[in-house]
Amino acid sequence: MSTERMPTKPQPVSPKQRGRFVSSLLLIFLGLSTVSPAYAASNEMARPEFAILIVSFLVLMGVTQAGVVFSATTRLSGAKWAKSYYRLADLITMAFAPFAIGGFLLIYFQSSGELFYWLSPAPEEHLSAYLNSDWLLFRNLFCLLVFYGLSAVYFWKSLRPDLSGSDNIDHQEVRDQLYWMSPLIIIAYIVCSTIIAWDFGMMLIPHWHSTVFPIHYWFGNAYAATAALIVLPVLLGRFSSSEFQFSTQQIRYFSMLVSGFMLLWLYFMWAQFFVMWFGNLPRETDALFRQMYGHYAPLYWTMVAGCFFIPFGSLIFAYFNRSVRAMCVLALTINLGNWINKYLMVIPVYSAEDRILDHLSEVALSVGLLAAFVIVVVLFARRLPVYSYWEINLKPKTSVTGDLPTHEVGNYT
Repeated sequence: MSTERMPTKPQPVSPKQRGRFVSSLLLIFLGLSTVSPAYAASNEMARPEFAILIVSFLVLMGVTQAGVVFSATTRLSGAKWAKSYYRLADLITMAFAPFAIGGFLLIYFQSSGELFYWLSPAPEEHLSAYLNSDWLLFRNLFCLLVFYGLSAVYFWKSLRPDLSGSDNIDHQEVRDQLYWMSPLIIIAYIVCSTIIAWDFGMMLIPHWHSTVFPIHYWFGNAYAATAALIVLPVLLGRFSSSEFQFSTQQIRYFSMLVSGFMLLWLYFMWAQFFVMWFGNLPRETDALFRQMYGHYAPLYWTMVAGCFFIPFGSLIFAYFNRSVRAMCVLALTINLGNWINKYLMVIPVYSAEDRILDHLSEVALSVGLLAAFVIVVVLFARRLPVYSYWEINLKPKTSVTGDLPTHEVGNYT
């Protein structure tokens, strides 16, 4: 996004256009709230079908939560080139907040007996205090509320200077407040994602314990979110009055960031695989080998190709490092790999030969969930400044002597 060509303020939207978007959003909300629980309850083998919608929910929640983490991380690292993305990254996190909290409550009350089967043990089986229905609800809901509460404060502090249009606000002070809040955002994200990874992934396999699994889970979401931030401005540029533009330098910075995430994603995947393979415990290797071999093997290697082999083979060429279209295609490939990763995390536990095309209703609901989220983002982008103008125009602090600026790297353009 070249800051030299940015609009000074969002363009007005006609009431007719706004009404059309609001009507579409309400219809999708109504459909998701009524159809998904009814569909799940009407099938004898509800869990495998309903799991596809849960997988899509987990993917969207994880990717959108990492949006505000992108802002926090780049603020801490002093990456000036990322200032154009602060508002959009924060916005996607807040746009999915009601979906995340409402979706978790819907899953808990409608399908906890099927998804969290360990809540109903055999009479002779003893469960620890952690495996408790009330504690399951409390820990997940508490973590979600804390994370989104901190994110809302973080988002509002960043947004307020652009909304007020007043010089009475000390921009340097607001910048410092956001800087010191950034570690809290990252910690809240890690804790929240770890709890979700445990309850929706690791605990589905009896007696399986892995310290690497939650790291691989939330790191994969951050990887996919970084890639998604390349696609979203292009998408919103078609539906929003605000103009999103990239510069070659920004695309190159994104390609370097994606390259780093790609290598670390492979490292965490290998760290988890090697420990399970070397330990050779059937309760661990059975779940892993079910993904790698047999019915799910094509999906597993598609995931590996989408998250590593294709990005690795593409980013070594300069063309991909300066082309918006090429990076958008690559970003979609990475996000497809991330979706398959979450699919393999849940589905093989319940079905040895599940086929996605056998559950088109669940796929349609997942597309509806994605569409509802995109509509909310578009509405926010139409109503709010899509750039953090005050941060872009803010000059860096200088030292006492006035000679040395604060540590910020990269360019705006």
